[in-house]
Amino acid sequence: MQGRLYRYALGRQAFESPASHSLVRFAVYIGGLTDGLLACAYVPSLGEECARRGWALVQPILSSSYAGFGTSSLDRDAAEIGELLHYLHTSRGAQSFALIGHSTGCQNAVHFLAVGPPELRQRVRAAVLQAPVSDREAMRLEETPEQQAMAAEAEKLMAEGKGEQLLSERMYGFVPITASRYTSLSGRGTPDDLFSSDFTPAELSRLLGHLSTDGQRQATGAATVALPDHPGLAVLFCLSTADEYVPTTVDMPALASRFTAAAGATAASLLLKGANHNLAEVEGSAEEFVSASGRWLVAALGDAEPCD
Repeated sequence: MQGRLYRYALGRQAFESPASHSLVRFAVYIGGLTDGLLACAYVPSLGEECARRGWALVQPILSSSYAGFGTSSLDRDAAEIGELLHYLHTSRGAQSFALIGHSTGCQNAVHFLAVGPPELRQRVRAAVLQAPVSDREAMRLEETPEQQAMAAEAEKLMAEGKGEQLLSERMYGFVPITASRYTSLSGRGTPDDLFSSDFTPAELSRLLGHLSTDGQRQATGAATVALPDHPGLAVLFCLSTADEYVPTTVDMPALASRFTAAAGATAASLLLKGANHNLAEVEGSAEEFVSASGRWLVAALGDAEPCD
């Protein structure tokens, strides 16, 4: 990819493409755990599609990027995304934003749309959530003795009020992680637990109900400020039917329908048949996602149909 790398805040960098443009619409791409720049192989194609549709693509490096997620949180990510959007608006002339998340990046997008500064959320017109999965369910697919020991240690430290203390073992063998972040990723009803398949419709509505125009226009919780004049927010859930981080017992079409029902009238879903988590497998799945994302960015502004 060709673009420009810059600081958007002290100690924070972002890569923007194309290298030279006069666009006023900016799509922010947020990867998952251990991700940074070029999180998925489809990102260069996504950048080209965004530019073709009139959007610049920005890839921020957050404190949680790469191995930093173990000592970070969704709240911290939301604050840094807010710094980026503020910079893009005041220094780059951005008028409209979209958030495109992959994996845990989906949690970042959902959380920002709940707690981000109202004046910035009001400019977010679209969100595309690719592989919104449950870390809690994924961690239980192949639970190891090491994971069980980490869970027990995290529970003990949390009970002692030592949530910011690092666990003695590293996640994935190389990521230092605090008790609070491990608990958030592995526990039920925790900040990171947004897409689990065992949630009731009422629980999903509470977690995802703000992902719509009406949801943004109404206060949905103590942390959310009502935005009565929000021009419109459209959310697209993109689920892979062969996602290796989702239990095989989960009915993916049904889960997609439950997500859209919880999010509201301006939400839709796309099922990528046979695709894996990062769309590297099954020929054509990445291209289908990129194309759908481009159409969704246009549709969010009321200029075209969202998906074929």
